[in-house]
This record gives sequence, C-alpha cells and structure tokens, in this order.
Amino acid sequence: MFWACTFAVTIPGCYGEEVQAWHWWTNEISLNSKFTVIMHGQFRTKRPLGELIQARTGPILRYYIKPKTTVVGGYFYRGEQQPRAEGLGDSHRLFAGMEDYKFTPKKRGLPAGLLESRFLVERYFGGPEGSLTSFTRLRYRNRFSFREWKVSPLFGYEVFAFTNQYWGQRPHGGIRWIINEKMMLDTGYYWDGRAPRAGTQRHLFFTNLLIRFKKVPDPDFPNRPAF
Repeated sequence: MFWACTFAVTIPGCYGEEVQAWHWWTNEISLNSKFTVIMHGQFRTKRPLGELIQARTGPILRYYIKPKTTVVGGYFYRGEQQPRAEGLGDSHRLFAGMEDYKFTPKKRGLPAGLLESRFLVERYFGGPEGSLTSFTRLRYRNRFSFREWKVSPLFGYEVFAFTNQYWGQRPHGGIRWIINEKMMLDTGYYWDGRAPRAGTQRHLFFTNLLIRFKKVPDPDFPNRPAF
C-alpha cells in the first residue's frame, strides 16, 4: 500500500488518504557561540496549489551545551482554517527538547554523511482537555544526508507518541540543496501515518527554506541540520 500510494499521490483519493502540500521556512540568527534565535513558520494547503488548511508560526531558542548538541525550546500558534474533525481548531503549542548531529566519515567510496537527531516534548493547549487542541505528545526524528554535497539525497523517519496511547509515524525522503553560504532548501515527500483518533493518514509534499544570519564563525556551516 505504501509504495503504491507513493507513486500515485497525485491521483485524487489515493486509497482514501489525503494529499497535501506542506511548506515551512526557518530564519536563524546566531547571537553568539552558544545562542541562536529561530523564527519558524509553516503552512499546509490542499494539494500543491489548493486551499489553505493550517498555518503555524513562533519563536525558538537554541542553546549549545556542547559543539554539536543543543537544547531547544519554543512556542507556536496554530491557526486551523478548515477544521476537519470535532475538537480540531486553533491552538497553542509549547515544546522543549534536544538536538544532536554527527558527521560520519567517508567509507568504502561513500561520501561523508550528516546524521541528525531530535527529541521534543510538546504540549498543545487552547481547547477542551482531551481534544485535538489539548494534549501532550513526544516526538523523535532521525535524518541523514551527505555532507559537503551541494545537492544531496535526504532520508528521515519521525515517530510520535501521544499520552493517550495513540501514535504516528512520518517516513520521508527528498533532496537537500545548499543554495549558498546562507540558504538551504529541503524538498520531498512525507507519508503521515496516524491512528484514526490522532488524525487521518496523509501524503505530504514538503519544502523547507532555511536562511541563516551569523554573527560568529560556524565551523560546520552550512553542513548542519535545520530545525
């Protein structure tokens, strides 16, 4: 089923699942060697050029506890333009967690790689307790790309765990393009698989534009992950 839908996501109603476009952008401002302020925003539409479904935005603070390990925390406001189920609507999100990235060496003819990991605890609030606007969720994501390639394949897997025992997963893949010394673009495809109570299963075409503003030297730039 997964691969059949992967090759048919542009066909309306593929196995009854939704097809959406998901776009986000990230502006990073490095204040010093330890602190980075991030302004992050996202929006979703029905199919690539369809109606707006959802948008979210907010600030994130990243603090380096060691060179490639950070503590992150932030806030999003989510606006739901077209509620699709009872209890789904505008909400707020607070989150905190850790990020870590490692560089893998060249081996057996393969180029050096970048392995990203992220763990977050998220609290949604703003609606009735137990609804889709008020709950707690854990999420963990791994991603891999080839370091020092201007254009590289991107592979990832994310899993969600809800405190009400529902869970979800997002395997994804695409292309990472380092445009220049300040900009990076990820684009590709997510399969958003969830338990029915946690939302419908979806096909998501995504883009992520990252713009960095540096005030201090960054020896890993631009070959380190985006939020």
